[in-house]
Parts: sequence; C-alpha cells; structure tokens
Amino acid sequence: MATTVALVTGAASSIGCAIAHTFVKEGCTRLLLGDVNQENLSVTSDELRTANPSVKIVTCKLDVSSGSEVQKFMDAGVSAFGGIHYPVNNVGITSNPRARTHKLETSSFDALVAVNLRGTWLCQRAELWQMLRQQDWGSSTAGGHCERFFAFALVSHSTSGGYSATKAGVLGMTRTDVIAYAADGIRLIAVLPGWVKTPTSEESERRGANYAPIISTIPVKRWGFPVEITEACVFLAGEKASLITEADLVVDGGKRISTWVD
Repeated sequence: MATTVALVTGAASSIGCAIAHTFVKEGCTRLLLGDVNQENLSVTSDELRTANPSVKIVTCKLDVSSGSEVQKFMDAGVSAFGGIHYPVNNVGITSNPRARTHKLETSSFDALVAVNLRGTWLCQRAELWQMLRQQDWGSSTAGGHCERFFAFALVSHSTSGGYSATKAGVLGMTRTDVIAYAADGIRLIAVLPGWVKTPTSEESERRGANYAPIISTIPVKRWGFPVEITEACVFLAGEKASLITEADLVVDGGKRISTWVD
C-alpha cells in the first residue's frame, strides 16, 4: 500500500479524517485530501505527518458540487503522485432543518442533491476517467484498482426524506458502474454506516437531541465510532478483498436486521 495513492473527500473531520489516519496506519504514504473546511483539513494533514513523517499529502479546498473544483482536485493529485488508486468519496450533508416532505423547502432538497448525489457522481466520474488513463494496472484478480464510495443510505427517518433519496441514488449509480467497469479491474463498494458518533451528532446532543431511544434499538446497544467504519473501508481497498465488488457493506451493529425483525 506504500506505493499507492489514497483520495479522501470530507477529510477535515469525523469519518473522513479517520479514513485518512487508517490508510496511513496501514502503510499508505501518499494521500490526496479535500474538504471545504481548509482550517480543519490542515489540522488533519499535520496530524498525519506527525504520525508518519514520511507521508506525502496534497490538500485542496473542495466543494464536491462544483465540477471545476472536483477536476482541479483530481489534477492536483495526479500532478503530485502520477495517479489515484484508492478513492473514498465520503462527503455528505444532512437535512437542515429536518422536516417532513410537505414542509421541506426546495432549497434544502436542492442542497442535499447537489452535495450527496451530484457531488458523489462528479467525483466518481473524475476518478473513473483517471483510472482508465492509468497504465500501471494490476491484475483484477489480485486486487487491481479499487474504487469505493460511501453511501450513507442506511439510516432513514420521517424527517429526512430528501437525504434518504440522495443516498439511494448513490447506491443506484454505484451498482450500475460495478457492472460497467468490472472488466477494467475497477471495484466499487458502497459502505453503509449506521449510527456513528460524529461532531454533528454531538452538537445535536448539546442542543437537546435525545438519541437514547434510537441507540437502544441497536443490538450492540451503543453508537458506532468513525474508526470502526474506516477499518472496513481500508480492508476493502486491499488485495484480501479482491473479489468483493458491489457489496452494500453494512456496518451498523445489527441495526438493519433488528429493524427487519421488528
């Protein structure tokens, strides 16, 4: 993994930051990191270099809903490292404010589509173009190149219809491109986290949100943590997962199964 390049969007905090750290821990020393929050992105970069001084990092301010910014981001990584091997499209936003569909403002829905669906598609398209250009292909039966996408479509709620719609769209386009690019040695995998403790959830709790009734329905009876999601992602990037593609890998402590049983 030391000679490969990992790309992580939304790397300034939470799961994205944890993904970058896990890649470095597993031996990846070349990373392309993007986020709209440049200040926190610099913190992530400094932490990674402290953990491993040999790490080479390119950081870019990135609004994934902008096609030009996505392309500049990709070009910066290719210019520095010559290619991209393990892209993780992690960026996603939630409904704010939450509302049932008949009260959801069009502007709120459009923002969700712009980031969660259009943004993931723009990144996916740019990454696929780059991978098809690269000449250092490995055997598809020995790992090849691995393209993975986060699809936070598992968690739904009566006031998050727009959010769920965008994530369902991500799953749909991921499954389509699994078929379209498998013969090129490119694997696409959707990782579906459950309820994960993030700065957003902690801020909601400080404002009075009570997640206890939801957490009590999870068989493991606790929140997930970002590192538990990232370990799954980095495993999927490696050769031990060489035959895994299209999997909607659920990492949720059994929440979906318990919902079905109920």
